[in-house]
Parts: sequence; structure tokens; C-alpha cells
Amino acid sequence: MCEHSTNTRAVGLWQSLGFATLGRLPRLHPTAGYVDALVMHRELA
Repeated sequence: MCEHSTNTRAVGLWQSLGFATLGRLPRLHPTAGYVDALVMHRELA
């Protein structure tokens, strides 16, 4: 799992627009080390 979160403000924005986190993909960031790439989804009406 992720060592720390990056871009928490962006995640909060997407969640406020109705997106839900479906999963997390571990990725290696060049300066931050291991972080999670979130898979987010929202139903289109």
C-alpha cells in the first residue's frame, strides 16, 4: 500500500463531484516513492 498520499485536494474535488474510488494501483513516483493511483468511477445519467 501507499507510503503517503499526494494530491489529496484533487481526490477531494473528484469525490465532491460524485466519483467513488473503486481501487488503488501502486505506482512508483520519481520523487515521492510509492504512491497509489486511484481508479475512480461515476455513473453517467
